Amino acid sequence: MTPFGINPYFLLVLLFLLGACLGRIVNICIEEIPREERVGPAWRRVGRRLRHLWSRYHIPIIGVYLTRAPHSAFPYRRSQREALVELLNGVIFVLLYLAEVPLSAQATLQQSGLFTLYAPDPLAVNSWMTPVMLLNLRYAFHLVLIESLMVATFIDFDLKIIPDGATLPAMFIGVVGSFVFGLLYLVPVWFQEPSVVRLLGIYFPEQYRSAFVVEKVPQWVSLYPHLHGLAVSLVGLIVGGGVVWAVRIIGQWTLRQEAMGFGDVILMAVIGSFLGWQATVTVFVISPLCALAVVAVSIFFKQSREIPFGPYLSLGALLVLLGWPKIWPFIERICHFGPLLPILAIVMLLLLGACLMTTQMVKWMLGIPLHYEEEWVEEWTSADQLTYQSGENVNETQGRWDLTINAHTRAGRGTQHYHQWKNGNR
Repeated sequence: MTPFGINPYFLLVLLFLLGACLGRIVNICIEEIPREERVGPAWRRVGRRLRHLWSRYHIPIIGVYLTRAPHSAFPYRRSQREALVELLNGVIFVLLYLAEVPLSAQATLQQSGLFTLYAPDPLAVNSWMTPVMLLNLRYAFHLVLIESLMVATFIDFDLKIIPDGATLPAMFIGVVGSFVFGLLYLVPVWFQEPSVVRLLGIYFPEQYRSAFVVEKVPQWVSLYPHLHGLAVSLVGLIVGGGVVWAVRIIGQWTLRQEAMGFGDVILMAVIGSFLGWQATVTVFVISPLCALAVVAVSIFFKQSREIPFGPYLSLGALLVLLGWPKIWPFIERICHFGPLLPILAIVMLLLLGACLMTTQMVKWMLGIPLHYEEEWVEEWTSADQLTYQSGENVNETQGRWDLTINAHTRAGRGTQHYHQWKNGNR
């Protein structure tokens, strides 16, 4: 289902090259965005750098090694990590297309890797989009998310921050794109198993039980596709950011230290604005597992208690998109609980708080410090040395016999007025 009947293998090569080229822009964003706190100035810095890309030293992957050649005229040597980012970006472009769009010309919408019984169908809602257009537009939509996650990931690795310039523009595109196209979501904002809802009705008086006779998917989802697309994005944004915000509050209350940064809250809100709340909650469940797997290996090499969580949220989002056919059946069963889901969410948060409190109690019983503070390592810097030397001998006669020093010499040193004041001379 490639657009315009393009040969699928040729298209994959083009996508890899496009991803590698955009990877160069990603590298520039990683360098420039953290230099500014506000979004506008950060992207103006990026824009100024983009004007100078017309050089062989900016060729994706190859350009990195051209700058490291012995006779390179480039002002600095680009790091090998930049080549890795560009290569990785190209590979992700290809993998995501293979996961979302079936390559066969006779393929149907149902053969897409993101297809579910609740997935949007442009023919069912009389949309102007064809199935081929929907799949490729949704792929491009998700690429915006991936590029934002790439920038946020490597900035978080380097500086342990996620600046707004790396996330807020993508969030805006996620909300606006969901509203304008309407059918880019994975699953509707709400669906439920009618039998579960009817079962809840038996606990209410008979005159209220008619309210528990519901449809599996609300009718307004198909009647108002653009408003529904907006609802999917906004609810995903609120739930994604809200989940991390709740964990941040619980962690700070129980551990007495910051458990997750505010940048992680915004990053999850960005993911939610593109994927909807069901997939975003799945990302939040998968991400700690990815972090634990990496930390279990790296703990033998680096004894650091603090790890940036943003990269693992990004990895979780990518894994959800690539593995949606395997992941969704488990999530679907949970989503069928419908009205019970908010209660389930509250119970899970309470269990999280209880587990953290239990952990702190066990540490206290074993005599393990409850809170670790970063050790301050004393270091004598060049600034300290210069400050010391400037104050070492302000008065050249301090502790000595009066030295015969020319007034011009003292004036050159900036001590003439001090010497006159000290000795009562005017």
